Amino acid sequence: MNSRFAALCLQHFTLEIVACRRAKPTLQLFRAMDFHENPCRAINSFHSFIALVLCALCLTACAGRRAGLPADPAELRAARQQYADYASEAAGERRKPTRLQTSLRFGTENDSRRVVALLWENGSGPIRLDVRAGIGASAAKILQDDRRFLLYAVQEGRAYYHDGPRQSLINYGLPLPFGLRDLAALLAGDFGAVFGPALPDTAERTPSGNLLFTLSGKPGGLVEIGPRGLPLVWRDEKDGWTLTFGYDDAARPLPRRVEARHKNGKYALLLVKERERPAVPFTREQLDLPLPPGTPLSPMKEMKRL
Repeated sequence: MNSRFAALCLQHFTLEIVACRRAKPTLQLFRAMDFHENPCRAINSFHSFIALVLCALCLTACAGRRAGLPADPAELRAARQQYADYASEAAGERRKPTRLQTSLRFGTENDSRRVVALLWENGSGPIRLDVRAGIGASAAKILQDDRRFLLYAVQEGRAYYHDGPRQSLINYGLPLPFGLRDLAALLAGDFGAVFGPALPDTAERTPSGNLLFTLSGKPGGLVEIGPRGLPLVWRDEKDGWTLTFGYDDAARPLPRRVEARHKNGKYALLLVKERERPAVPFTREQLDLPLPPGTPLSPMKEMKRL
């Protein structure tokens, strides 16, 4: 069915709606009494009703053909190449020192709070994150490296640890399905470090015209790729997570907005307010997280959530 016929159906459908709003209700038009009183009007109304139904079915069928079908091979190759080129360039840029100032709102629609989060790294090695609840009021200090995840709850005066390089921020009470290292990669546009350096060789078209890829391995899920090979949405239907990405207006766009939502109603909205590229790498002392003498140290599972 071509687009011209669908457009004509839509035009007829709209005109019939207007006409029906000025006429009697449908059920009254088909009563036997009305048919005997004015058979011509009843027949015309019946034909109009059938036309409405057929047009609606035609439009639905046309929409269905545009979505959920395998992507055009040429378009698929272009999207995969754009994604690979962007991921490769972003991985190279991430090897440089970076400092981000972000605004983070999390909770539920009826109960949320906002904090300021400062993140800095050299692109490899340790990553530091400081969470501030207000001006000069530090709430938590976090360090993640290849060996451990360490969190110091400032107001509580207690530190918590997790052995191993990966620790989801969910365990800190933040509704984010990734660890600090993966979050830093996403904010830097280094999608290859999270979703893989190359996309699968098959995809489906979404209703909006983007391409939907099914990822294998970790983290798995579905990723929707838009113009220029940029991820727009990531979904993990098994665990109920959805991430959406918004980008700045730079020549090579970088994520400016990352929103995570869970099926249980919790969400986190992270906005990049400032992005700095220091000329020299951060020192070991700047990336370390020294604890005050005598600080109690407990496993992460014993920590109170935010």
